[in-house]
Amino acid sequence: MRRNRFLEYLVIQGLVIVAVMVIFASISDRQVAATIAGVLFVAVPLGLMAWEHQRAGFKEAVWYAGVLQFWVIFALPILGIRLMNWGVPFDQLSFWGIPGPLLHSWSSKSYMVMIVITAIRWFKLNKKAG
Repeated sequence: MRRNRFLEYLVIQGLVIVAVMVIFASISDRQVAATIAGVLFVAVPLGLMAWEHQRAGFKEAVWYAGVLQFWVIFALPILGIRLMNWGVPFDQLSFWGIPGPLLHSWSSKSYMVMIVITAIRWFKLNKKAG
């Protein structure tokens, strides 16, 4: 049986969460830790989308939408406002009038949506293959 690639994506998405916890636990400068975490949140979904495109093109439109909603609406803007406002506390930043802390809170939910969509794709492909 061929290994289901969405399980790999799910594991990677989970490892990003673990890596971010390790980053914040080991780097005392919150701004540096948040920036490194932000780079992960931008780079990993981009890498997963590139990997999926290489493997199967754009056949998984719902999965791409799940990844893109997090990447475009939250990961890129949050990293962008952090980098463009270096030295300013995140709770004083906003994007399109949305305060940074609220944007961050929504981004956590958005990341979970991405994970759930990946898990559903994994489950459906597993069921189909079995």
